[in-house]
Amino acid sequence: MTNFGPHQLGATRMLEARVTAGRLLDFWNGWATQILVLLSLTQQVILLFFSGIRRRQGRSSKRVLLWLAYQLADSTATYALGRLSLSSTLREHRLVAFWAPFLLLHLAGPDNITAYSLEDNKLWKRHFLTLAVQVLFAGYVVYKHIVGSGILFSLGAPLMTAVAVAKFSEKTWALRCANFDVIRGSVEAADAKQPGKCHLYLEDKPPHGGFRGKVVNKEEFLMLRAHAVFRICKSAVVDSSENPSSYVVGLLRYLKEKEMGYMWTLMEMELSLMYDILYTKAAVVHTLRGYCIRVVSPLAVAASLLLFQFNGREGHSSADVAITYLLLGSAFLTEMTSLLSALLSTWTFSFLCATRWSGLRHAALCSERWHRLRDVVLSIRRLAYSTRVYDLFRLSRRWSGTMGQYNMLEMCTAKPGRLARMLGFTMRTSSVGVPEGLKNLVVVYIQHMIQSRHVNTLGVIREKWGMEVLQRWDKDVTIDNKFFGAELHEGIIIWHIATDIFLANRNTTRAEDQRTVKEVKEVKALSNYMMFLLVKRPDMLPGLAQNKLYQWTKRSLDTEWSKITKRLPTSDSGLQPSEKLARALHENPPSKRNIENNRLSFAIELADILIKTKRALKLVYDVWADFLIYTANRCSRESHAKKLNSGGEFTTIVWLMTEHLHQVAISTHGDN
Repeated sequence: MTNFGPHQLGATRMLEARVTAGRLLDFWNGWATQILVLLSLTQQVILLFFSGIRRRQGRSSKRVLLWLAYQLADSTATYALGRLSLSSTLREHRLVAFWAPFLLLHLAGPDNITAYSLEDNKLWKRHFLTLAVQVLFAGYVVYKHIVGSGILFSLGAPLMTAVAVAKFSEKTWALRCANFDVIRGSVEAADAKQPGKCHLYLEDKPPHGGFRGKVVNKEEFLMLRAHAVFRICKSAVVDSSENPSSYVVGLLRYLKEKEMGYMWTLMEMELSLMYDILYTKAAVVHTLRGYCIRVVSPLAVAASLLLFQFNGREGHSSADVAITYLLLGSAFLTEMTSLLSALLSTWTFSFLCATRWSGLRHAALCSERWHRLRDVVLSIRRLAYSTRVYDLFRLSRRWSGTMGQYNMLEMCTAKPGRLARMLGFTMRTSSVGVPEGLKNLVVVYIQHMIQSRHVNTLGVIREKWGMEVLQRWDKDVTIDNKFFGAELHEGIIIWHIATDIFLANRNTTRAEDQRTVKEVKEVKALSNYMMFLLVKRPDMLPGLAQNKLYQWTKRSLDTEWSKITKRLPTSDSGLQPSEKLARALHENPPSKRNIENNRLSFAIELADILIKTKRALKLVYDVWADFLIYTANRCSRESHAKKLNSGGEFTTIVWLMTEHLHQVAISTHGDN
């Protein structure tokens, strides 16, 4: 057996590596186009099936997969088109040139996603330039192979190219239509005196006795009414001066007085419609041109499929033929899905109500033909609910109904593991459902602020956060303005720590009723939610960000906790570490000289005042409700719109509720 020396062995391995690399390069050169086309098709499937998870707070793994598909979809299709226009392998794989229109169709994307973030809509001009360049590439590839290539290229390829260009143009136009300036112009250009005739085809009242737990029926009932009052939401988001019609105000007034519980769901449905406008093709799909494109598209794809079946398969490799069938079949299914989704959507109901074609409106709505077709969709949705498919694909339009939670004292007393510290996972956040008691308090508080003129004619809260509460409670307790801070962030930090100290040290010797226990949980949840916004969603808070102030306060709490743990007994007292810290801060407040900033001392001082005050729990609840409503009202509209693509926030729904109740109030009092 021959023994190789070290140098000979190294040369052999290098030669083997070069041979392997050469084989891989040859494989890539021969099959790169096929791989890229299949990858592009896979990305379109991901976008089609997982785009709906952005309406709710879904799992991070699915969101990462969706984000990767969105970011890579355009570049993959563009690179594949570039290879088609320059590749010399088309001589051996002539059928590959027929794939160019499909790549152009992939660049158009599915109807349920156009922009991943709000900033993508601002790049519509760049997208238009991409459209022009890619259409030229695809047209060049098809043109090179039309002559002498049979009927498939002379007729099938132009048909597919026309469909792809139309769908690609739609996406570009949808991005443009999702800009605030364009939406504002469309709202203000609409005839406010004739906002549509939806009220002629809607029942004014919910079914007698409610919906008996039928979620689908309830959502359908409120979704149709959301379309009727959607102008309020759209005008509020883009800051338009358009006023709602008397029917819209009347519908809201009825729900406010008789069915207030439905109002929250109505807000969720309106925000879902706003999501459609900003992040999908809804604004261009549900037009006469959009419907025409969706009727013609599957017919064109079906014609191309038949042409390929009878005149285009001969003389091509089996792999190329299989991929072509896959592209044609997936395109047909996608276009049929797009057509059925468009025709059976509640957006079509809104289009039919507003169309000037009275004959079409009468044929579809007066004869209830559209409603009968819609009933089929509702039956499928009931099946999806029973089989949990709704939860899998996040098909529901409703908000997740949760609030994020973050507690400073729990964060400072937690003991993260070494791996968590190394990876930086030291911030403990969670979420809880929004309590019904909190919703009721918010509505009562909003109506009180509107009636007492704390909200001006523009729907903006006049007073600084917490000031309205001080005016109502000035006879029971004296609280200095310093406890509310110069900025909202400062006030949240002070009241958050003071709330924990107050709840841990208040007198609970007598048996508390169930209502008090419930209010304690609600106050705790609201306090943690406002702190969650400050730490994790600072863009959802108005005013200057105060991250430095938060870090200083947290550092002070960390220092105090380290001192407390040294003098605490080793035996477990049954209290949570955060409760131990809260009690220790009240019983042995640190010297102001030893605190890095005075917000912690303000919080301890405020907690001492609250502990000595009667009905302090109600006071704290009112203060946090004031903070919540002020935050929702003064947060920028763009921030509200941005958060819609990742599940939305409770503050956005509170803001929209304030807008609706304000519209009802000014209409009732004639204050326009």
